[in-house]
Amino acid sequence: RILVSVSGGVDSIVLLFLLNELDIFDLIIVHINHKLREESDIDEKFVRDLSKDLNIPFRSKSLDPKSKLKKLSKEEWGRLERYLFLNETLKKEKANWIMTAHHANDQAETILMNLSRKSGVAGLRGISKEKDKVLRPLLNFTKTDILNFSKEIGLPFQEDKTNHDNTIPRNFLRNKILDTWKNEFPEVIQGISRSSNLFCEWSDGLDYMISKFIISDLKVR
Repeated sequence: RILVSVSGGVDSIVLLFLLNELDIFDLIIVHINHKLREESDIDEKFVRDLSKDLNIPFRSKSLDPKSKLKKLSKEEWGRLERYLFLNETLKKEKANWIMTAHHANDQAETILMNLSRKSGVAGLRGISKEKDKVLRPLLNFTKTDILNFSKEIGLPFQEDKTNHDNTIPRNFLRNKILDTWKNEFPEVIQGISRSSNLFCEWSDGLDYMISKFIISDLKVR
């Protein structure tokens, strides 16, 4: 049993379509209405109607922006509330996994954001493919891959106008830096994604060696 986090945007719609076509999972659609945009209710209705068309159970929650702590940005608050509801629903529905539609562009943006925040080598790991019952199966695919697939199939989806708001740090990084970078070096997203995969393998291997040979040896002594 899998919870699919569906915002209504092209990424999550493609993920939902692929999982539904496989027809081997017991799916539940989960939607969080952040109430931060005028179109939020329209997005929720779109996902709700889609769940009816696909005959997939639908679970949703509407947030109250007034409950946001001042120290949190809107994006951080939304992310925390989103995963809180996903994990609550996971337990309530006795599901096995949560799936989100993060992709290679998200990975590249996250790594650059981490570096800008001086997160050190740990920030090079980026977004985990699997962590705490959350799976991200689209991490190896770029936004272009996802958009081309959706156009080929003719999938309906909702556009988030705030993606063009460059006052949001992640949007600025995406629209002003990565998009310009891609124009000169088309493989930059794949390159950052592959580098992250290699770093994770190296980091996991190092952790294993430390725990297996160094820490265990110290315990014996």
